Amino acid sequence: MDSKKLKEEARKAGAHLVGVASVDRFKEAPKGHKPTDFLSNAESIVVVGLGIPLSIVKTIPSSYYEEMYHQLNSELRSIIYRVSSHLEGEGFDAFPVNPDEPDYLREVKVLEMKPEPKVKMIASFSHRHAAVIAGLGEFTPASYVVVPRFGPRVRFASIITSAPLKPDPPLKNEFTWGLICKPDKCGFACIKACPAKALPGDGSIDQFKCRSYRGPKTYTLKYFKEIEKLQVKGVPPHIIRLILPANYRLPVAQVCGICLKACPIGIEI
Repeated sequence: MDSKKLKEEARKAGAHLVGVASVDRFKEAPKGHKPTDFLSNAESIVVVGLGIPLSIVKTIPSSYYEEMYHQLNSELRSIIYRVSSHLEGEGFDAFPVNPDEPDYLREVKVLEMKPEPKVKMIASFSHRHAAVIAGLGEFTPASYVVVPRFGPRVRFASIITSAPLKPDPPLKNEFTWGLICKPDKCGFACIKACPAKALPGDGSIDQFKCRSYRGPKTYTLKYFKEIEKLQVKGVPPHIIRLILPANYRLPVAQVCGICLKACPIGIEI
């Protein structure tokens, strides 16, 4: 399989950005979240991205952005399905990884309850890390990934495949900022803009503050503790989904995006 031709297929399917990473670059990923945990004979990861229209970004926070967020996820699912079908048609295995997922599919741990809750959440597979490893962009102090063309205003999805594709070089070897993201020039605009104060500026995100701001009636400490309890018991995700109340099953209760709007990379908003 030729990497260049595969990228052309991804672009024909609608992708704005396409990058390739080799499996060996994911050796530091947590157990259970590595490409080979999805596909045992995995050799490569294909990462695709879609930019968010700036006219929509300018309306943030709004229902228009929330609708676009979900629409882009739907478009990404279509793209990774088509690329996966192409790979399988060429005789390779391909595992398309959903661009978003409900919290019961994530690894949830309540680290602290007092003086304020601290929650750790790990997605089944990190598209953000995959995008960086595939050379598409770099991390920022706000934890999201920025690319030269769109800044942080981009959604990613991935295909894990057995095809031995030629990988793209990463922008650098560390998961830090400094090439594209230069916070000393913008004054940490993303951090200052966060209404939930969920971005400490060290590359992490306070999941409890972020989610409880977006959906205070859903994202309570009880919510995270219930998911953690069921996961510790070893209850399979599809059963957890049935046990949890209906309002616990959504990927997000409300999409925010204020930090993305504040970032000047790509274009001044």
